[in-house]
Amino acid sequence: MMRKLLLAAAMLLSVSMSFAQAPTGDSKDEDAMYASDLLKAGEQAPDFTLKQADGRNYSLYSHAGNYKVIEFWASWCPDCRKDLPEVNALLNQYKGKKFSFIGVSFDTDKAAWVKCFSQTFKRTGMIEVSELKKWKETKISQSYHIRWIPSYYILDKNNKVVLATVEINKVAAKLKELSK
Repeated sequence: MMRKLLLAAAMLLSVSMSFAQAPTGDSKDEDAMYASDLLKAGEQAPDFTLKQADGRNYSLYSHAGNYKVIEFWASWCPDCRKDLPEVNALLNQYKGKKFSFIGVSFDTDKAAWVKCFSQTFKRTGMIEVSELKKWKETKISQSYHIRWIPSYYILDKNNKVVLATVEINKVAAKLKELSK
């Protein structure tokens, strides 16, 4: 009987300690939970060449002179779709003002991908690319250490990481800072 009581107390203590350590409310840092493996500020971003929806190639390094905002997303991802209106607002606010925007999709269904960015969210002025492969099977997800979507990178004019995050509000704050 005493052994069962001690076991129950130990389990209760363990559960209560895990709740006490769990992030809650506004103090939750999603970067700490999901973005710890992303490339770090100052690192050289890997070059890539991916297909656009119209079949043309887009190469990251061939477009110099601007900061680049890269969004890793998919049309089937609820968190991505939740962020898309804010991404569009940032795109509309900053495109052409020393910033280029690149959407890297992890869709496997080309029709769903194209419909999402062209009809549903009307992302004009954003370069949209995809390998049209499952997320975990893409070379780019491995190169950029993508373990969660949406994930965002801001690169400088030399393709070095300025910011890597899973939080769109951090992207907005950094773009505001860089646009001054």
